[in-house]
Amino acid sequence: MHPELENAKNALKADKCTCVMTLGSVMFKSQEKGVQPLLDWMNSGNNYMGYMIADKVVGRAAAFIDIAMGIRAVYAEVISEPAKALLEKNHIEVEADLIVPEILNHDKSDKCPLEKAVDGIENAADALMPIELALIRMNL
Repeated sequence: MHPELENAKNALKADKCTCVMTLGSVMFKSQEKGVQPLLDWMNSGNNYMGYMIADKVVGRAAAFIDIAMGIRAVYAEVISEPAKALLEKNHIEVEADLIVPEILNHDKSDKCPLEKAVDGIENAADALMPIELALIRMNL
């Protein structure tokens, strides 16, 4: 594992974060749940090309945001098989503790709503609006 990605992984665990993004000595941390930290960073107007991310859970929705941001490596405590394949297809290095068939909703009764929102989508640009709309529906 790349030393920067290892640092992000360690911060994720030690600081009880949900998501950590790093490049060199710069590190951003979040304790927000879901893809919200990724969306906040992506929509901040800053350039995160080449950064590395350590995240608790990565499904295809998170993977699409990582791709759109230009992330170069991802560590996940849990990643879905489709998310791992999507990241690798886009030449993003992937490390994970656990690979699962799919990401489930909070009560584990169905597929995660964000994952449903990006079903059938193959390109990051096309995935961003459905992700945003699904988040709005989830927060109503």
